[in-house]
Amino acid sequence: MNKKIIFSSGGTGGHILPAVNLMKHFIIKGYEVTLVTDHKGSGFIKNNEKIKTYIIKAETVTKKNIFKKILSLIVIFFSIFKSILILKKEKADIVISFGGYVSFPISLASFFFKIPLIAYENNLVLGRANKYLLPILNKIIISIQNPINFPNKYRKKIEIVGPILNKNIIDYKFKKKELNKNFSILVLGGSQGAEVFGKVIPKTVSMLKQKGYEININQQCLKNQKKEITDFYIKNKIKNNVFEFDSNILNLILSTDLAIARCGASTTAELAHTCTPFIAIPYPYALDNHQLLNAKFYEKKKYCWLLEESSFNSSNLFHLIDEIIINKKNLENIRQNMKNNYSNQVYVNIENIVKDLIKK
Repeated sequence: MNKKIIFSSGGTGGHILPAVNLMKHFIIKGYEVTLVTDHKGSGFIKNNEKIKTYIIKAETVTKKNIFKKILSLIVIFFSIFKSILILKKEKADIVISFGGYVSFPISLASFFFKIPLIAYENNLVLGRANKYLLPILNKIIISIQNPINFPNKYRKKIEIVGPILNKNIIDYKFKKKELNKNFSILVLGGSQGAEVFGKVIPKTVSMLKQKGYEININQQCLKNQKKEITDFYIKNKIKNNVFEFDSNILNLILSTDLAIARCGASTTAELAHTCTPFIAIPYPYALDNHQLLNAKFYEKKKYCWLLEESSFNSSNLFHLIDEIIINKKNLENIRQNMKNNYSNQVYVNIENIVKDLIKK
């Protein structure tokens, strides 16, 4: 009989995408997988018949008035009850939590069934759901280094495994890259605060062209910005590819000389893993300011340039990119530095931890 793993995850990309990547790995390895998530998270696996899915609802009780806190606690109570029914039916061998409040009920219920529990932390700040689960976790697997707010008494539970990225990115083999004849820029705005990218970056690229640089721009944007940005680039005769989502993001990353990106854990890890230098523009309203901490981590490793949003305007960005193009040797130095920290063992590392806990 195949071993069964229940994955639990919130519906935002930073939680659900690593979960989906890992589920696909364990399916290939012959495990049965089940996902517990919310309605938003279920959209990421709607075309995958091999992943059985349960939808539950959970809410935070923080920053709410007393009436809303009571309603949230009622929702959480019923989610825990539903989680108990799920675990009783599925008879899982292990539960892996990827954070988000929806992961809390099923993780808590696993404790009562004495089912091994693992949590994955993607950021340099320990997520709140994972923090609440620390006392009952068997292991907490992390992507790059210990979270700065991690309690010392639980440090023995930590295993550094590396970032859980798409297999195509994990399997990428570093190759020395020759700079493109036209300087290629990739903009990864994501969903949070991407609107400002659409206002600042086109003007910057136009300024670079006016100075004599030939620029190829691949820019992610919001749906309502796409036509305006595309029209601007066409009018200014700038080679462009403006998109909302691209399933072949690896090809875009590998063809770029420099990225401009928000600083979610998955995006920065993808750029680091593919040895792509980037300008980090952290989203200033991210929970616990984790994007700024991610950016500072990679800046310290000399993987990127950090430009905070308070200084993010066309003039500052132009001068930074101009300096980068003039001193192109810095790009190669960053790529080599990234290569020296390259590892593709994340899936093997996690599978070994799972096997060990299931044996116990």
